[in-house]
Amino acid sequence: MQDLTRMEVVTQLANSVAALESLQGFDRLVPEVGSNIVYCLPDAVQQEEVAGLTGRIILVRGRPKACGDIDFGWAPFMGPVVLAAHKLEPSIRSAISLRCTSEIIAAGQAQGLEPAEFRWPRNQSPPSCLTLTALETLGYVPKVLYDQGAHGLEALVVVFGDNPKTIVKRVRLICERHSGECIGE
Repeated sequence: MQDLTRMEVVTQLANSVAALESLQGFDRLVPEVGSNIVYCLPDAVQQEEVAGLTGRIILVRGRPKACGDIDFGWAPFMGPVVLAAHKLEPSIRSAISLRCTSEIIAAGQAQGLEPAEFRWPRNQSPPSCLTLTALETLGYVPKVLYDQGAHGLEALVVVFGDNPKTIVKRVRLICERHSGECIGE
């Protein structure tokens, strides 16, 4: 496989962000903290090799809207998550964060995405990123990983894939099952 240039990574990510913004029903999947989608270079090992939104996908008048530009090194939460996944499984280069509800988890499971759960022990202080700890603990990268959050940390679903187009396909599957009304690219 030919290595993608930084510009190709940004272009593919921008196309996927536009597809998510137009996906009816995606608004129900956006977490309170907003959603971010990332895509790393093929041999990425550091944050500067991960492209993502300089902001997040948030809800504006009830519709998903990407805030910020796509650039490298600007995804402080999802950048390290995709790097950890990529280290475990080099084919994994993209990820997105979504709201965590039992309905969203069930929708992923019903579509064959095999969600894996990570629970942080109640008697311990959580790390700043449960998803990183979950990947280290599991030792593999599921298609969908979710945690129930902890004090001060919102519960999240993270969907992993080889590229942003795969992420959009998986989000579409979840959305179709969850809301029954996903339309668009």
